[in-house]
Amino acid sequence: MTKDAPSRWLAPVKINLFLHINGKISEGAFRGYHELQTYFQRLDYGDQLTFETTDEANISVRWQEGAESIALKPTNERNDLVYRAAALLQEAAAAKGHPRRGTHITLTKNTPVGGGLGGGSSAAATTLLALNQLWDIHLPLANLVTLACQLGADVPFFLYQTNAWAEGIGDRILPYPSPVSGKWFVIVVPDTRTLTARGFAHPKLIRNEAKCEPADLIDQWQQSGYNVFESVALAEDPAIAACDKALRNAAGFSRLTGSGACLFSLMENQAEAQQVADILIRDQPRIQRVIIAQALPDKQAGKHEN
Repeated sequence: MTKDAPSRWLAPVKINLFLHINGKISEGAFRGYHELQTYFQRLDYGDQLTFETTDEANISVRWQEGAESIALKPTNERNDLVYRAAALLQEAAAAKGHPRRGTHITLTKNTPVGGGLGGGSSAAATTLLALNQLWDIHLPLANLVTLACQLGADVPFFLYQTNAWAEGIGDRILPYPSPVSGKWFVIVVPDTRTLTARGFAHPKLIRNEAKCEPADLIDQWQQSGYNVFESVALAEDPAIAACDKALRNAAGFSRLTGSGACLFSLMENQAEAQQVADILIRDQPRIQRVIIAQALPDKQAGKHEN
């Protein structure tokens, strides 16, 4: 068996600067799904993936603890989004006449599970991007997006490697200039996690927000936007409510990302972010940990080193 040198890639997380639901999709493949508008902002933080490609067709995925516990890793490797992404790409490559190659993937877990930061989706997209290059397949982005849609609604976004306005179920991506590029964020990880399906099914969820144009909302995202899941999460989960209050007191602003459970606040610089983080960790026991991360610019490929 021939092994290539390890290649290391960052799977950057995202936050939703806002997240509105406009109704339900009435036709097409996603009929019956909630239709949303959101802005995805990528951050310079996430899981680290190391790929060792081989000439044999076997795929393996191993998790190791980074900043986050691996207690919630999939019990069956084949259910892991990273494994599924690699297997889908391997099949797509074989269908185009490429030899079946394999890979040993090590995922160093930094991103909270069930936090609304898109860690699993980003890791899956990063796997597609990395192996498309490392296996010398070089499928065009449109082909990778087709594969990504089979893995989850947020996976296609991460393939574009830029910040973006998104519609539909989050699959219709429009790269759009970030209002926070280069700024810093404090992200609070509560000692709880949320389930997306339960959030979407909640009877008090606002499902009829009027649609907006990107230019009408993105620059005023703090004042004019909101996260539709936030009021539900605050009412239903005491840990999220306690962390939200603590972040508002320390930073003057708090917003849920995704369907939760993580909350974030914008900071002017890293030093200010660290000051707020220190206060939060000291004063609020329901906070599991605090992440400090910088907003990535509008077009930046995932960091990797051979």
